[in-house]
Amino acid sequence: MKKLSTLLGLLLLSGCSTPPPAQETEQVVLEPIAEINEVAAPISLTVITNPADARVRIMNINPVYKAGIELKEGKYDIEVSKAGYLTYRKWVSVDKKTILTVELDTMEASQSAQ
Repeated sequence: MKKLSTLLGLLLLSGCSTPPPAQETEQVVLEPIAEINEVAAPISLTVITNPADARVRIMNINPVYKAGIELKEGKYDIEVSKAGYLTYRKWVSVDKKTILTVELDTMEASQSAQ
């Protein structure tokens, strides 16, 4: 009987014992992050001329000039010409969207004869 009471006591004690407290885990909430894509403005050149129908050429590249032409960063040899006007020619650095305004001067009669 002593064995039985000991066994019963052990069963009662083991049943009364409480399990160790569950450890609380910290929950991490991941919020979606908006992806930011920086869009670099294209490097371009627009030449506004007076007279408006003057011819614009970029002398150091092959593509024909058009308003808003996209270019690589660099220096460009710009020529603006029209019959009866003095030709404008200048090196221009282009590293962003560039707008160049050129007003041609008229040729005087003595200059056109030369």
